[in-house]
Amino acid sequence: MANHEADPTPVATALVPLWLAAGTAVFGVLLGGVAVYLGVQGRPLPASPSAVTSADGGCCDSALRDGSVLHSGDQPTLASAIASTRDTVVSLRGDSGLLGTGVIVDPSGLVLTNFHVVAPQLSHGGDGLRGHEIALTVRFANGRELPALLLVGDREQDIAVLRLKPADTAETFRAAHLGRSSELDVGAPIFVIGTPLGLEHSVSSGIVAALDRSHILANHRLSLIQIDASINFGSSGGPLFNLRGELVGITTAMAERAQGIGFAIPIDHIRALLRAFGEGGVRRSGQIGIEADANLDLSEAAYALGYRNGVVVKDVIAGLPAQAAGIRPGDVLVEVRGRRFDSFGEGRRARLLFAQNFVDIVRAAVPGEELAVAVIRDGERKELRLVIAAASPDLQLRVDAEQLLGLTLGEGGRITGIRPGSEIEGWASVDHLIGGVITEIIGRSVASQGDLSEALDNLRRLAQLGQVGTIAVGFRLDDGTAILVQDFPIARS
Repeated sequence: MANHEADPTPVATALVPLWLAAGTAVFGVLLGGVAVYLGVQGRPLPASPSAVTSADGGCCDSALRDGSVLHSGDQPTLASAIASTRDTVVSLRGDSGLLGTGVIVDPSGLVLTNFHVVAPQLSHGGDGLRGHEIALTVRFANGRELPALLLVGDREQDIAVLRLKPADTAETFRAAHLGRSSELDVGAPIFVIGTPLGLEHSVSSGIVAALDRSHILANHRLSLIQIDASINFGSSGGPLFNLRGELVGITTAMAERAQGIGFAIPIDHIRALLRAFGEGGVRRSGQIGIEADANLDLSEAAYALGYRNGVVVKDVIAGLPAQAAGIRPGDVLVEVRGRRFDSFGEGRRARLLFAQNFVDIVRAAVPGEELAVAVIRDGERKELRLVIAAASPDLQLRVDAEQLLGLTLGEGGRITGIRPGSEIEGWASVDHLIGGVITEIIGRSVASQGDLSEALDNLRRLAQLGQVGTIAVGFRLDDGTAILVQDFPIARS
C-alpha cells in the first residue's frame, strides 16, 4: 500500500466514537399551552410523517404532510404556484410593529416562522418564558387580522410555532403542502413570499444556489439551503416554495455585505423537529451507531476513486441506524450529504477534522431525520441513507456534558478528557479535572448519574435561553480533593 500520510503530528484522540454523534433535538422553549401542541392529552404522533396532531387533539392529515401535485399538467408555472400558495402566508406583528413573516401549515391554524422573528416580542412578554401567553398579531393577504399564541420556540433551531386564535374555534385555514427538501437540486427554481420592509406578500423568485451550507447561523452546525431570491427585513420566517407550490424551507437569514445570498432551513429538518415536539417535546440527541478510527489510512480503492480524505469505520453497533442502513466495519466514509472533505487535506489530522465535522452534522440533525452518506466498499462507491435515532439516557448525559461543560465522561461519570475547542480547553490546570467527578452544579448536589442528568437537562434549557454564561460547578478530583469553580463557562450552541 502506498504511503499517503501527510501529517504525523499527534492530535487529541484519533478513535472517534461517532455513535456519540448527537442531534440537538428539541432544545427549545416550551411556552404556554405547549403541552397540548402536537400530541395533546398524551396522544402520540402517528407513525407516518404525513400527519400531525393538533392542539385540540384532532389529527390534521393535510398538515405537515408530504406535498401532493397542486397543478394539473406537467408544466406548473410560477404564476400558478404563487396563486396556490399566497393565502397560506401571513405577516407577523408585535408591540413594536412588524416582526416578520410566517406560513400556515395546518388547517387548524398552526403557523411556522423563525424564533428570531418572535424573539423581540418575548422581551415585551416579561414572564412569557414561564408559561404566560405571548400575544402576536397575524395579518392575511386580504388584510384580515387575528391574534396568535406562541406555542413553541426553539432558539437553537431558529424555529417557532404559533396558533391562530379566531373567534370561531372551529374555523379552518388554507395551509401549505410540505415537499421534500432532500429532493431539491442546485439550480432548481424556487420562490419566497414575505413582507420585506413592510411590503406585505411580496414575491421574490430565484434558484437553489447551494445545499448544505453550515456555519451561517449562531447554531453553526445547522445545515441550510442557499438561495439567490431576495430576503430583506420582514421576510425572515417566510416560506420557500418550489414550482409545485410545496413548502421546502423557511427563510432564516441573508448574508451581510452581499446581494442575492439568502438562506433557508430545510423542511425535512423542520418536519423531524416537529415530530419530536409531537412525541412529547423530550430533549433527545441522536445517534447513528458507528465508531471510526482516524489512525487508519484510506483504502487504495478510495484513493483510486479520487478521494483524499475520509474515515474508516471500525465498528458498527447492532440495532442502531448505521447497521440498519447497511454500513459495515471496514467501509470508508467519504461523503456526507453529497459533500466530500478533501479540502481538509490528507493524513491523520485531516481525517480527524472530517470525523469531527461529521459529528457536528449529526448533532445538528433531529432524531427521525435522514442523513445521506457515501462509503467506499470493495472498490466501489455506495450511497446509503441513515435515519437518525434518539440517544439513550446514558448517552444523552455524556453528550450534554460534552456540549455544555466541555467535559467527556466515562464509566460512573468520571471525567476522561476535555473537548477540543471548548471554553475551558486552554485553562491552566484544567487537566487536573481528568479522573474526577462532578459533585455540584449551581448549588445543586450531584450524588448520582440521575442527579447529573437532571442538572444538565435544566442547564441546557437555561443555556438555550441565553440566561447563563458562567456557573458554579463543584468537583471531587481523583486524589479526593474537593474544589468549587465559581466561573465555569457554559457553551450556548
